[in-house]
Amino acid sequence: MTGDTGVHSILFNFVTKMTGDLTKDLEETEKFIEQAQSGVVKQALNDLKQKLQYQIEQAKFKQAGSSTPKRIIQNSGRPLIKLATYAYDESDNFVKLYYTLNGIQNLPAENVTAHFTDDSFDVHVTDLDGKDYTISAIGFTHPIDPEKSLVKQKADSLLVMMKKAKSGTWSELLKIVHAKKNEEKMKADNMDVSDPQAGLMNMMKKMYDEGDDDMKRNIRKAWHESQSKKMGDGMGGAGDLGLDF
Repeated sequence: MTGDTGVHSILFNFVTKMTGDLTKDLEETEKFIEQAQSGVVKQALNDLKQKLQYQIEQAKFKQAGSSTPKRIIQNSGRPLIKLATYAYDESDNFVKLYYTLNGIQNLPAENVTAHFTDDSFDVHVTDLDGKDYTISAIGFTHPIDPEKSLVKQKADSLLVMMKKAKSGTWSELLKIVHAKKNEEKMKADNMDVSDPQAGLMNMMKKMYDEGDDDMKRNIRKAWHESQSKKMGDGMGGAGDLGLDF
C-alpha cells in the first residue's frame, strides 16, 4: 500500500499497539517517523515523540529527586537560608551561576564546601555574618564533569562553575524547565500530554474533520483496513474515532 492511505494505516496500527511503556513507545514512534511519507502524519508522530520524551524526562526527574542522597547539615543554631535566584552565563565549556552573597569574598575558604555529580551540585556556606546558606540543583539538561567543576568567592557573589562534559550551548539549565516549556507548547497546540494515545487519536479525528474529500476517503479506508487486520489477527478493535462515516 502506498500514498496517504498507507501512512494513515501505519498510524492507525501504531496507535492501537501502544503499550504504555514510555521507552518502548518512544522507540516505536521513532521507527514510524522513518516510515511516514505524509508531512501531516510525520508532524503528528513528531508531536507524539515530544510528548513521550516529556513524560520520560518527568519520570527520571522525580526518580532522581527521590533517590539522590541529601548531605546532612548539622544544626548550628544559625539561620539556614536556601538560595534559588542566580544570574546565568555560559561559554562553550562552562555553565556559570552567580549567587549574590554580600561579603562572601571575606569568608575563609574552608567555610564554603561544594559537592558535584554529573547531574547535580550542592553548596554549603557556613557562618556568613551569622547565617548559613545552601545552594543546590539537580537534573541538568546535559551532564557535567564533577572533577573539573568548582566554586569561586567573588566580590559579593558566589560563582558556581560547572564544567560541561561536552562542549556546546545549553538551551536550558534543568531538564524539568526544558520539559515544562515543551509541555506548555503542546498545550498551546491543543495536544494532550497526559495520554499520548488519546492525543494521537484526537489528532487523527481533527485531520478528518478538517480534511478535504480525498483526505476523508483515505482516512476512512485506512481505518477500516487497520481494524479488519486486527480482527483477522484475533485482536479486538480499538473502537472508532467518532468520525462521521
